[in-house]
Amino acid sequence: MPLVLILSLSSITFITMKGSRVLMTLYAVNLGAGPFETGILFALYGLAPFLLAVAAGRIADRFDNRLLMYWGLGTYTISMALPFFFQSMGTLFVVAPLWGFTSMLWVVAAQNMVGRLSTADNRTRNYSHYSLGESTGSVLGPITVGVAIDVLTHQPAFLIMAAIPALSGLIVALKRHTLPHPVTANTGAQTPRNLKDLLASPAMRNALLSNGVVMAGLDLFNLYMPIYGHDLGFSATTIGLIMGAFGAAAFITRLAIPPITKRYGERAMLAGALAISGIAFMMFPLTGSALLLAGIAFALGLGLGCGQPLSMILAFNASPPGRSAEAISMRLAVSYGAHVVVPPLFGVIGAAMGVAPIFWTCAMLMGGGSLLNRKAITKPA
Repeated sequence: MPLVLILSLSSITFITMKGSRVLMTLYAVNLGAGPFETGILFALYGLAPFLLAVAAGRIADRFDNRLLMYWGLGTYTISMALPFFFQSMGTLFVVAPLWGFTSMLWVVAAQNMVGRLSTADNRTRNYSHYSLGESTGSVLGPITVGVAIDVLTHQPAFLIMAAIPALSGLIVALKRHTLPHPVTANTGAQTPRNLKDLLASPAMRNALLSNGVVMAGLDLFNLYMPIYGHDLGFSATTIGLIMGAFGAAAFITRLAIPPITKRYGERAMLAGALAISGIAFMMFPLTGSALLLAGIAFALGLGLGCGQPLSMILAFNASPPGRSAEAISMRLAVSYGAHVVVPPLFGVIGAAMGVAPIFWTCAMLMGGGSLLNRKAITKPA
């Protein structure tokens, strides 16, 4: 069944997508990088996808999702392996944008295919299942990286991460005939596609703004939790387990998305989730205990864990016929835009004031996102 195949491959590939960011941060810190340098690396990770995500979505709408899958998984594998052969900070500055761009190609194609293979009745459930795969990657990725670093050192860890998208790419090639072409709106092929048309929808704007808040929180957690743990003297395995607690909670909360949204709606759930996330961010700098930090990371996972799938569902539902991949790619452009802006901006704050103000500023950002969605509940889409 094509949907099961896409969901399964996404789950596998997310192990590398989530683990690679932790690996990049810990390797950079091992090479002597500080908060500002690691922030720049995360910004480079999001630069190319930020600029090209919408174009990738239009390709998926007009041509074939499989084109993005082949290019994405193949080049992602190659770029992940490069730090094994070229061991320097300079290599990280080269591969970071490649990782972001090539993984984005796969994500656009996979998310669009999940939406197209779904109906209005089961789309929330199917996107929830897709997000469960991401949660699985959030657990297994950091833990795999942490153990690999402690047992084998950093360089072999890059090869382990590269092997995963290579396996997914091979499966896509073998099963290519079972993957359907997307249903495109041929009748609208001659109509100019203007992003302003999509942004004119209040529902789309709300989805994009909410996604920006969620991604800022995810970026800052993925970037500064390893740095904070390193400063506290934790091993790579301990850091990986703390971040794995986030992924475990995200898995749990995503199981609850279909029944909760059926009763209260997507926006109400998102408002509550961002409020929980704000409280968790406030608590991070208040303890140096690995066990307590794992508990706080778990609470944050309960909040932020459902933010991405909910904004994904809202963006797809707000898209006009034949432009679903474009709407999804706009959401991804906002995500990667957060990668570009947030890490270096907060890297300056971190270099000047330490990690605590970063977590507390992010807590305020989560609170603002919660208020945005509470107000949207009472307004028409």
